[in-house]
Amino acid sequence: MLLAAGWTAYSAACGYERKTRELTDRLHAMPKVKSLLKRAGEFVTLGVYKGHSREIEELNAIMADRKSYNQQAAVATITFFLISGVFLVFIHVFVSNRSLFTGAMLIVSSIALAVGLSAPILMIVTYKDIALLGRMVFLFQSKGILTTIETLFDSGNILVAAPLFLFSVMVPFLKTLIMGAALLGRRGSSFASRSLHTIRRIGKWSMADVFVVSLLLTYFTINKDKFTNAEVQIGLHFFSGYVILSMIASYLLTHSRFEEIPSDKEKWN
Repeated sequence: MLLAAGWTAYSAACGYERKTRELTDRLHAMPKVKSLLKRAGEFVTLGVYKGHSREIEELNAIMADRKSYNQQAAVATITFFLISGVFLVFIHVFVSNRSLFTGAMLIVSSIALAVGLSAPILMIVTYKDIALLGRMVFLFQSKGILTTIETLFDSGNILVAAPLFLFSVMVPFLKTLIMGAALLGRRGSSFASRSLHTIRRIGKWSMADVFVVSLLLTYFTINKDKFTNAEVQIGLHFFSGYVILSMIASYLLTHSRFEEIPSDKEKWN
């Protein structure tokens, strides 16, 4: 159910991004001029020519699809976190096993990380209302973590792209992998102790939470411009969810999982 909700949220977010791009492409300068000419042609021919009317129908269809995708993404995101909450509460209340609870948290955080890295996180549209032509779009950008890193690499900004890839992709991935290995390891073993030590060291260098905060600051800063609309996408919610769950799982592992060696039947408080 978690995988289905995460995939649905990702697919709907991509659909919303695609339809928004399709809509904004029709609101650039040349398409708007052509639309104005079609409108004039339909007026001159007294409605015999239907070019402008067909264009309006197409725009309405695009906007309807865009709205539908946006609603699907929102519902799937809420569903994912609701299912996650019920799942974790069930493990906590009815199973009362720290290892299983931490493992469940790692599963949920891993899915959230995958969606958070691949889905759009921020959508930016710059526009202005112009006489006769109406609203004209000058810039559309949809940003995701992986797409942002790819764009930075392609544009030659390796000094920016490399640390972003390291701290926002590799560190979370390695941290989750090592936490899973430590959780599956034998209690009190040297492997488990080394894994926990590595988790502590990695945690000190992780910039995942800083990255999320910087995105929020960017969003609120950009949105102050009356000609710019910045819209947070579901990727940011999933990535934020990963950050929170990963921090809790790391705390549970490093503060009690292997610090003492309880009996197999002992339950955590």
